[in-house]
Amino acid sequence: MVPIDSPDLRILPKHFTSKERQHFLRNISLSRAFYANKRNTNLGLNSISSPLSNIQKSYFVTQLTFGNHQPPFSAIVILDTSADLTWVQCANCNPCFNLKNPLPVDESSSYALMGPSDKRCVPKATYNGSCGFESSFGSGYTQGYMGTDNFLFNDSSGYFPNVGFGCGVNNTNFNFDFDSENVIAGIHGLGIGPRSMITQLDVDIKGRFTYCIKRGNGTSTILFGDDAQIKGDDARIVQRIAMKPESRYHLHLVAISVEKERLSIDPSVFTLDDKDFTSGFFIDPSAPFTVLTYTAYIALKSTLLRYFATMYQWEPLASDANIFDLCYSDVPNPSLGQIYPTITFTFVKSPGGRAGEVNLVFDPKHVFGNFGIDKGFCLQMLPTSDSKDGPSILGAFQQFNIQFLFDINNRLLSFVPKDC
Repeated sequence: MVPIDSPDLRILPKHFTSKERQHFLRNISLSRAFYANKRNTNLGLNSISSPLSNIQKSYFVTQLTFGNHQPPFSAIVILDTSADLTWVQCANCNPCFNLKNPLPVDESSSYALMGPSDKRCVPKATYNGSCGFESSFGSGYTQGYMGTDNFLFNDSSGYFPNVGFGCGVNNTNFNFDFDSENVIAGIHGLGIGPRSMITQLDVDIKGRFTYCIKRGNGTSTILFGDDAQIKGDDARIVQRIAMKPESRYHLHLVAISVEKERLSIDPSVFTLDDKDFTSGFFIDPSAPFTVLTYTAYIALKSTLLRYFATMYQWEPLASDANIFDLCYSDVPNPSLGQIYPTITFTFVKSPGGRAGEVNLVFDPKHVFGNFGIDKGFCLQMLPTSDSKDGPSILGAFQQFNIQFLFDINNRLLSFVPKDC
């Protein structure tokens, strides 16, 4: 898992200032919230105002290696935890988006077209007689055919045969790149569905994967199957909560607290609407920052305003002057007894709430940070863009230094603090 703004990738222009970089990450987070809403899957780039010409839709990229061509094909793809389909742009595309190294997958002798009767061909669609697919990603649209090949992964002793993926040959309105050297070839879906690699490799993966995101631009690793283990100790207790994996990974959030003060938020705003996804709370490492439905965010903001005014007599900066909505020109001074308040998200162990509640306490330095302003700090959480309730997401920055283990088959999410 490589952050998309990593200098090693060279995806963002070198001339980007710190503020432009953070604006870029902010837009990814907001677009993830819109993308979670089925009613908004066709929103264009203009739906989110930005001085930047391009808006990405995910925070992490990874590398896939496949085929028996020598050397095997290697593709950098965007990680998308809300999609079950993995696809890459193939060399015979028309139209195409700019790609530095086109992928002639049919040159691999282990590659085969997928027939429409294959159980992974969902929905049942055809493209030139083979299993077809179409998919949108933000404002982009791709259409093509499904095929299978041998896939290799880092640290694995061999390859996985007959893994299905899509070849995008009709690709429009993708903006993966800022220049002519784009290296992003497509999407790697980590959601749930018959086309997902998690489902296809269930015998090996067993519905389990884990990650622990490092703070900063360092790479992180996803572990699958038997390698997906989580451990704690006397000071770090592993917690488990209910999870509803419905293409995206929904958690049953019931409360938000500031310094143990439970906010006046109707928990129904976090209840999953599985028809339209217009509400719900999803864990989504593809979003840099946490996005809260408007009513929940306003309750959080009001409490923080009161906290900083009462404790330190601070007044916030004008919200229209910053990337984030709540910023201050001061920074707490521990030598004066000043600290950031602790923010806690409370989940239920089971959907009915009969088994009690579990608290996820965030490290304040992963909630408040110096972003986009010369001095001071901002709340690294964002509201949905208007007064309508919408889906909320737990973003990557608030997941720093917490290990998460997804147990899809048992519908559980485990987590524990850890130095990633």
